[in-house]
Amino acid sequence: MPLTESEIRIIARLAKEELGEAATFERLQQVVRQTVANIERQGPVDYRPEPSGKFVVICLSRDGMKNGQALSNGLKDTGCQIGDRFERNLGGIHALLASVDRAACQEDFETLRRRLGEAGNALGVRVIVQAEEALKL
Repeated sequence: MPLTESEIRIIARLAKEELGEAATFERLQQVVRQTVANIERQGPVDYRPEPSGKFVVICLSRDGMKNGQALSNGLKDTGCQIGDRFERNLGGIHALLASVDRAACQEDFETLRRRLGEAGNALGVRVIVQAEEALKL
């Protein structure tokens, strides 16, 4: 897919900055042509993160013990492995963040989300489940 004139101008401006004093007209032409050809040959690039097979669980309540219990109950008998886990008391609200690896899980993501939500509701814990990919910038 051909680049637009404004995209080519951006490449030229960046090349001029990078070359500094060595930025002669001929050298800039060469660098810009080469860069444009490489980009056009490569085609569109998808910068979305690769799926990691993990998801993040956030549990919020006034009782930190219930957060851990909701996480354990929601993942019980699923085969999922809890990786990193972080807990804090934020002004009377207990927060638990956990990274869960789905590699050995026997359930799909939506089923896990539902199970964790039900476990949280039964204990009065607000449970937020998010695919890890959505959190990557």
